[in-house]
Amino acid sequence: MSIRNPKLALYEQFAIVAKALGNPLRLELIEHLAQGSRSVEALAAKLGQPIANISQHLQALRRAGIVSAERDGKYVRYSLSDASVLSAFAAVRGIA
Repeated sequence: MSIRNPKLALYEQFAIVAKALGNPLRLELIEHLAQGSRSVEALAAKLGQPIANISQHLQALRRAGIVSAERDGKYVRYSLSDASVLSAFAAVRGIA
């Protein structure tokens, strides 16, 4: 990111978030996390997907700043990073 062009840096961050949201399974993960924090295992069971697959998608969402992770004993629980994620999700849903 360039300090000389903060607008470009902002658009680059928009693109990272948009790319993370560009997968139907990730959108479904966001919908489930809107109901509260969940472990990878719980999300995998709920969605009928392998744990490794869910974990990869959660990492993509985490890199984009959409979800955050917190260790809870031997598990890692994921949650939405901020309430603004729900607002953005609702806005995208309204466009679709």
